[in-house]
Amino acid sequence: MVKESGVVMAFDFGLKNIGIAIGQNITKSASTFYAIKAKEGVPDWIRLDSLIEEWEPNLFVVGDPFNMDGTKSEFQKKIAKFSTELKKRYEIELYMMDERLTSKEAKERIQEKPSGIKDSANKHSISAQIILEDWFRSID
Repeated sequence: MVKESGVVMAFDFGLKNIGIAIGQNITKSASTFYAIKAKEGVPDWIRLDSLIEEWEPNLFVVGDPFNMDGTKSEFQKKIAKFSTELKKRYEIELYMMDERLTSKEAKERIQEKPSGIKDSANKHSISAQIILEDWFRSID
């Protein structure tokens, strides 16, 4: 059950970077936050611990990368492991959100920005924002 108000933290999982977006249930707004480093998909848990402590989210949303035809992707096994550890470590409710086409939309948003964000970390954070925006639309 989604609480009426509170902070929602969304994640776009990557093997080298995990994008993070922060949102708010009342306004259903999502902001690009940034990405934390990961090694082979294992996040910098110490850095993530401090972010969780600082933002005190009451809900996590994690991007779930289905193939375009709706079948499961090989990458989902790694994301399932990350999601399980996230939920276990912080004891915070977690939702999975279909993230098909978020990378494409993130690239389009990057091209629209004059600064021309190039690095993978920023692409992941924009994807996390898109995942969270999609999730907010899905609960209306």
